[in-house]
Amino acid sequence: MACNSCCSYPNGHLTIAPCLLSIVAYILTSISLWSCQYAETYYGWSVGIMQREATDRDWFTVQSGGEQCTPYTSDYNQFYDTNFKAAQGLGLTTWIVGFIMVIVVWSVAPCVATPKVGWRIIGGMFFLMGGCQLFTLLFLASNICSSGGCILKNGGVVSIFAFLFWWAAAGICFLIPDATRERDVGLPQSSPQRAAAAAVGGLVQQSETPIVVMATESTTQRVEADGTIVAETVKNNPDGSTTVTTSIIPPAAVAQVPDVQVTVPASVSGRGNPSSVFEKR
Repeated sequence: MACNSCCSYPNGHLTIAPCLLSIVAYILTSISLWSCQYAETYYGWSVGIMQREATDRDWFTVQSGGEQCTPYTSDYNQFYDTNFKAAQGLGLTTWIVGFIMVIVVWSVAPCVATPKVGWRIIGGMFFLMGGCQLFTLLFLASNICSSGGCILKNGGVVSIFAFLFWWAAAGICFLIPDATRERDVGLPQSSPQRAAAAAVGGLVQQSETPIVVMATESTTQRVEADGTIVAETVKNNPDGSTTVTTSIIPPAAVAQVPDVQVTVPASVSGRGNPSSVFEKR
């Protein structure tokens, strides 16, 4: 991981989505956990995972001016079975670890270039939070709902939405790509240093490209005093050698004489007039 300037989002703006989804999921988790209206018993009083609605001592009659939450006391130990404790433990785990993960994702997304594996770890944690949130529904199978069963109320419905938001955040984390090379080295997205790094990268890439030497060819002509045209073609071969080709075109009066085309070494072509070497007989 490498630190970048804040709000540069080195892994792309897709990272904003899990930030927003996770904070919504955490708010819903908190409402669900601390609400005293997670479910309603057969007798009509509301209960929650961590708190219950204030009732009379007979447990079945809501106090006048009720709708108030109060913690469970030792008087209700008969309801603390395995499912009840599991729902409380899972709810508290989601609430505490979820808070830590929200801080982490909001710190990493805007400023830190993170590899794919880092975002997959964050996604895995969100997936775990969603699973814990979903299994708080074990509360409905506890002794507190054993007499006639319970139905979900506001807190229970909110719990299901919290589970969906945790898993949505997890899914997007698995789609986030790696940071770009320039972001990985910690350069701002718009800076002279980043432009220079890109230029250096281009030069390095060019230096690794094999150089192909193409053959070049040039032709010159001159006219002698008697009207003879001498055309000289110089060809530079890829292997570094040079081939010189001379063509002699006679005057129009003797155009029936065939052209003479010869190839002479470069050492000879540079000395004097090639026409002096070959004469028409």
